[in-house]
Amino acid sequence: MTTRDASSGETITLTDLARLSGVGRNAVSNWRRREPDFPSPVDESARRPRFALHELEQWAERHGRALHITGADRLWFALAGTHPTAEAALGAVAAAFDGSGEPAIAKELKDLRRETPASALFEFFIERAREAAGTGVPPGIAPLADIAAVVTAGTPTPAVHDPACDEGDLLAEVARRTGPCRVLSGHDLSASRAAIAEQRLRLLDEGAEVTARVGDSLLQPVPAERYDLVVCDPPFNVKDGGANQYAVGDDPRLAYGTPPRTEPELAWALHCVALLAPGGHAVVRMPAQVAHRRTGRRIRSELLRWGALRAVVDSPEAKAHIWILAPCGETTQLLVSGGGDFAEAWQSFTAAPDAPLATADSTTVPLMRLWDEDVDISPAVYLASAAADAASLAESVAGLGGRLNELARHPLPRFGTGTEESAPETSLADLERDGHLIIAPGGGAEPASGKAGDVKCVIVDPVGEPQVRLGWRGEATETQWTVSCEPTVDLGWIAAALAARLPTAAKRTATGAKRRLLSVKIPRLTLADQQRRGAAYAALEDLRAALAQAEAEAEALAAEAAAGLVAGTATVED
Repeated sequence: MTTRDASSGETITLTDLARLSGVGRNAVSNWRRREPDFPSPVDESARRPRFALHELEQWAERHGRALHITGADRLWFALAGTHPTAEAALGAVAAAFDGSGEPAIAKELKDLRRETPASALFEFFIERAREAAGTGVPPGIAPLADIAAVVTAGTPTPAVHDPACDEGDLLAEVARRTGPCRVLSGHDLSASRAAIAEQRLRLLDEGAEVTARVGDSLLQPVPAERYDLVVCDPPFNVKDGGANQYAVGDDPRLAYGTPPRTEPELAWALHCVALLAPGGHAVVRMPAQVAHRRTGRRIRSELLRWGALRAVVDSPEAKAHIWILAPCGETTQLLVSGGGDFAEAWQSFTAAPDAPLATADSTTVPLMRLWDEDVDISPAVYLASAAADAASLAESVAGLGGRLNELARHPLPRFGTGTEESAPETSLADLERDGHLIIAPGGGAEPASGKAGDVKCVIVDPVGEPQVRLGWRGEATETQWTVSCEPTVDLGWIAAALAARLPTAAKRTATGAKRRLLSVKIPRLTLADQQRRGAAYAALEDLRAALAQAEAEAEALAAEAAAGLVAGTATVED
């Protein structure tokens, strides 16, 4: 490794170069590998080598490639080079915005604000800090903010609070959807994250009263303030939620019972309810299993009994549910929804809370139906059992029949017998390094083209089934990985190699998933041979996917038919 003097100017990573050039990361890797005059790194000791910006600008000019570098870019590169971490650099920006930071940074920000609004400018620096740290926007924020905007639609300038605010992502998204707020308040364990959230929200809504306190929301006494809207995306699987340290009998968070240590997320739900003003609502993301685990049955029952739990919305892309809670009130039903028509369903539900409701994606469930030994409030249970009519059953039968006919005509490859080969091999890590493929996390992250769903890829699921399949990048969830290929490598061949050789973790967890991916060895074959073998595997993979879809449709049809036959809304013709 070599380290040259980097103090003469700003330095950037190859990820920065890809963004400034408007191309993908693999294209930049190809430039570095193929262009003999591509600048050498000034620092190879870091996990991500850094390059002198002025050298890259000169190289790009020689090759006719434009780098779109703004004043904000140059300020960020300078700060990143003079601060030990991206978080520290972002903290310096936040301090300069509120007038307590370095005068030189404040002056540069003042100049930049002549062309860019302060809020948008600060968001730019947040994005750069997360890019440098290898993190992103927390998953599941958008659905939470959408539902929060729906339930608070009738409240002008609401007071909003997030007891686990992190850097203010959820509060910022809610504020953008609801418009001006009277109060934007947060609470977080980290002083640096709370400071960033506070500055971010001040710039976003200059008329709001903004505060971000530091500390553990669950271990501190319930504050005196009450809010029209409480939003929360709590940390999952933190076993000691602190509920056992509440003052028994005195703490309002215990009004519905004490959450067991195995149900830490319930402590957050109870905390959010305790912070509500009359007529307010809490919107909380909860793991899907909290809806049916036996250990939380008593608290779920009490929340329903006293009218505190009003609705549960499925959020399958995040493997979670969104609970809508309110202060105690009279209610006879729970609204459950798949989310597709929640806004219309919620409006109808709140206008007539005791009237039955059934739409394409939402339904009401009488509380008496929920009070059994499980108190299962999973939306899928009740949406699947909604009574079907004869017309929808006939449509489902016709659809399944058509799919089965297609399967009967599906072409299959013809295989012969060969001898085991000992071809040279390379690893996926080498192929990624040389720019032949891209390995990226799922969850809707957009490629450089800006179109997340338009790229065919291999989807690897370290915790689910199937572990390897062919699909589109936009289909991958947060817990999955995607592998997309350059034209020099056949995608079907990579999928076959992963299906055959991907090591399985001792336990089905996401831990070490990318490391296992990178370790897979791929035989070196000509592109024509890759394509021939890859096409054979892809044909079988298409068949497997079609059979899985047919199985899912058959299961849904069976459930739909059972509900219709039992309810009498469907009859059997002779």
